[in-house]
Amino acid sequence: MNLQTQPTAPRPSAGTGYLIVHATTARGAIPLEGVQILIRGYEPEFEEPRGDVIATLVTDRDGNTERIALPAPPKSDSMSPGAPSPFAIYNLEARLEGYRGESFVALPIFDGITAVQPVDMIPLLENGTMDASRPESDRFYETEAPSL
Repeated sequence: MNLQTQPTAPRPSAGTGYLIVHATTARGAIPLEGVQILIRGYEPEFEEPRGDVIATLVTDRDGNTERIALPAPPKSDSMSPGAPSPFAIYNLEARLEGYRGESFVALPIFDGITAVQPVDMIPLLENGTMDASRPESDRFYETEAPSL
């Protein structure tokens, strides 16, 4: 597995949460090796994952990434009324050649908890698209007899 991280500056009293990504295809039946996972900071003004890349992971033959530690607010913050959110928020992107890219926005990470994010990758068609339509030359209509 490949793990590349860029150091982040958590608060001095910050906690640590963990994340594992499990990538599959065929609705979870087949694990996918080599899926590149980008973990980004969360920017609420965007609906797609944006922000600085915090870590890049790659799935193993079982479709799993290594467990990565991510800064999260300490558990004790959740015990005080009016305290900030008891979890950190991250965005995630999954990429593998021949498959449609997947994005996840606003993944919560709690101090001391390991989150497992499933990613079901959908294969692209031979032409590299998700469009299952045929070229016009390969179509026939009910009013026409097919030329066999």
